[in-house]
Amino acid sequence: MNRQKEAAWQEAKRRCRLNDDEVRMAKELGFQPKSLIKNIPSPSQSWKEPVKDWVRSLYEKKIESRKPAARPSAPPSVPIESVPPGAERRNAEDPWPDNPVIPDLPLRDFGHQFLDDEFDYFEPPVEVDAEEQDGLTLRRQRLFRWAAQGIAVAMSELPEVELIAAFGAASQPLEREVPRFHEFRRRGIKILHECADLDLAVWISDLRNLRNLKNAMALGLALNRETDWDGVAHYRVDVHLFHFSTGRYEGRLCKFGQCPKPRKRECHVPGCGAQPYLQQLQEYGFKPEVFRAAPKVILFDRAAGFSVSLPKIDAGPREIEWTPREPDLRTDFTDDDVPF
Repeated sequence: MNRQKEAAWQEAKRRCRLNDDEVRMAKELGFQPKSLIKNIPSPSQSWKEPVKDWVRSLYEKKIESRKPAARPSAPPSVPIESVPPGAERRNAEDPWPDNPVIPDLPLRDFGHQFLDDEFDYFEPPVEVDAEEQDGLTLRRQRLFRWAAQGIAVAMSELPEVELIAAFGAASQPLEREVPRFHEFRRRGIKILHECADLDLAVWISDLRNLRNLKNAMALGLALNRETDWDGVAHYRVDVHLFHFSTGRYEGRLCKFGQCPKPRKRECHVPGCGAQPYLQQLQEYGFKPEVFRAAPKVILFDRAAGFSVSLPKIDAGPREIEWTPREPDLRTDFTDDDVPF
């Protein structure tokens, strides 16, 4: 058994290009040879870190988490590469780079339960359908932006929070593309890029009170929960945490209400929960150079004395348009229609 296990480690060492020190780190983290080999990035996964870099970063976080974090007496400035020049927009009322007009489109309700094969009977989408989809996408983006402003205001009350920025699709103008949706993709109809979640970057000087950070996020989300366009669920918000003094990526703010969460496989990732509510993902490798190049919108900057204001929510009335459906003889029948 020992020979087989040693052979498995030698195979993982060869395929993952590890040295003896990195093998030792992987063993201390609780990895098995198969799990290391499984996480080797494929050619299409250029965004993933090599296994050796991933193991080293996890090992560093686990060792550092055992030491009590101390708030520096005079916090140094954030490295200039963490926030690229030109990313900040000093407009407290509306910090976003664009302000698209959102059409007043009613939400459709087809009035019946979809069948598994019913999508085959839909008529091909036309320009009107694409315009309606664009309107819904812009509404979702506006909701995310309101949520970002509310969260930034709530988190700015915590003394350990130094800088907050929004990035990703929610913070930037949306471009048109052929989407992944089947009905639009097969006909080559372009619509606005899908805005599925809100990405926030938070630079923090003390990681010991992440529970308070979660409470602040919940308070910020509650501000627009009752809008006529619905609200933003907490699992739609990804909060990426960075150490303020070094700019080092630490992980994500956990979305569970307790740490660790019983019977959740996400909580068994090596290094996850070493610092309460600091989540580590199984197959996620942070790339600093990609993050630096990504455009960002500054929502709070303690050193500069800048903070966005609470959003002015102006969601229009939510009108439901019921669209009657033509009867289909293939699916619409009762027992009286059956001749036996």
